Amino acid sequence: MSQATSPASPASGPSSPRVARDFYADLMRASQTSRAGFLAERERWLRGVPVDGREELLFEFEMLLRAVERYLNLTAVVDAKDRPLVTRDFHEELVDVRDAMDRAIRVARHLQDPDSDQKMVFRKYVETQLADDRVRRALIEEELDQETPPESLFVLREDLDALRNLLDHLLQLPTARLNLFQDLGKLALKEIVLNRYFRPFRPLEFRVEYDRLRSVRLLDTLAPMAEESRAVFTTAFLGLFRLLHYLAYVDAEGTPPAPRRVRVLLALVRSETHALATWMHADLSPKAGSKPLQAAALRAARDLAKESERIGREVLAHVDKEPEAPARAAAAFTQLLRAQVVALVEALAPNGGLTDGVFDTLVSPQDAALRLRKDLWVYAQLCRTAEGCLRAEDVPAAERALDALKSFLAYFHDGGYQLLRYADYDAFDRFTALLVELPWPPEGPGIRARLAEDLRRFSQTLESTFHAVSRRTLLQGRGFDRQEAEALRDRFVSTLSR
Repeated sequence: MSQATSPASPASGPSSPRVARDFYADLMRASQTSRAGFLAERERWLRGVPVDGREELLFEFEMLLRAVERYLNLTAVVDAKDRPLVTRDFHEELVDVRDAMDRAIRVARHLQDPDSDQKMVFRKYVETQLADDRVRRALIEEELDQETPPESLFVLREDLDALRNLLDHLLQLPTARLNLFQDLGKLALKEIVLNRYFRPFRPLEFRVEYDRLRSVRLLDTLAPMAEESRAVFTTAFLGLFRLLHYLAYVDAEGTPPAPRRVRVLLALVRSETHALATWMHADLSPKAGSKPLQAAALRAARDLAKESERIGREVLAHVDKEPEAPARAAAAFTQLLRAQVVALVEALAPNGGLTDGVFDTLVSPQDAALRLRKDLWVYAQLCRTAEGCLRAEDVPAAERALDALKSFLAYFHDGGYQLLRYADYDAFDRFTALLVELPWPPEGPGIRARLAEDLRRFSQTLESTFHAVSRRTLLQGRGFDRQEAEALRDRFVSTLSR
């Protein structure tokens, strides 16, 4: 593993300060290929959206887009052996798609800033009233350029609204034949895939906004691995948790009958489970490392492929006749995916002490909150120490303190940082960028004074975040283990005495 991504150790000395990197964010951005620039701009936009739960709304929106795109592919919804395609009535499938589009439009409205949305609606109205074709054409081209994420979201919402209205009329026909279903699929696919900022994620393409591993056990298991093996196993876990995230929306409505869009989401789960199984067999197993790990990857791939096929054949095939079928399919997929997460963790860390309830223990939110609280306390302590050395103009001690802080950042990014809430990332990212881009060592009293002030301000951010985590309901009755936190701090500050 490279120095930048390995966990910090007590032996890390001031002679070799390391640049902290977020291994997981780097991995996700690598999956985005040529779209990284657009997605970075969209991430900046999302952080300014004044809506609670904005990242979860964005996840739901992109999940629905991906589901519609996949559902309008014939292989996702029909079995040619069951009935000849040319005689099949696709009316029910169009009802499913219509409900998914309707929900996507409503989610998009929640994400749209009311002021900018009203301006774009007014511009759309003006466009229809203009008599001058040149001006109208200019407005149309300006809108379709999608220069900003809000404009891109508005264009896609308008396109979905038009398709929904079209579906309302098509559903009044006595039957919906194959060519109609295919043509609607072409129209929807074009509008979705050509969108600049909200084109849905591909299989095994991840987003820093909502694809995070929030299991302390899993993060600690992955951190010391060799870089190539760590990358492929991280991808596998991100893929499994993405599918579990989908399934949370299948059961979100509670008792049957389930909304029609649930059938669209289950088709997406089945499709991407198969894609993940294929990737595990072809990519994960050869790069897994030891033979036992290769075998574990092959078993996971086999189980995913075999069981998803069985669920499709035995449960999803009856979704039209049995109101409970969607819930049964969701439960079966959930059990399958959780089992593969646990199996891979146990293969990576045999005798790791997983207790009864296994998956729930592995993803315990209380363990995550306890780890985050401890890491935040240590981070604040190290910042305060470095600030004190800088203000005292003790340059050698300040350099050692800053080395310890930068060493801690590598450890923090492999663990506690992944457990933060999305709204917290911006402040942490800005401070990390400031620290790692600082001329090294920081020379001159002016630079040192500015850095001391930056450390003071970020210490306050760390302390307020620490108190916010401590107030979480799931930590009620769990006192702060100061002795354990001090032991972690001492792993890094021990370099100060050398």
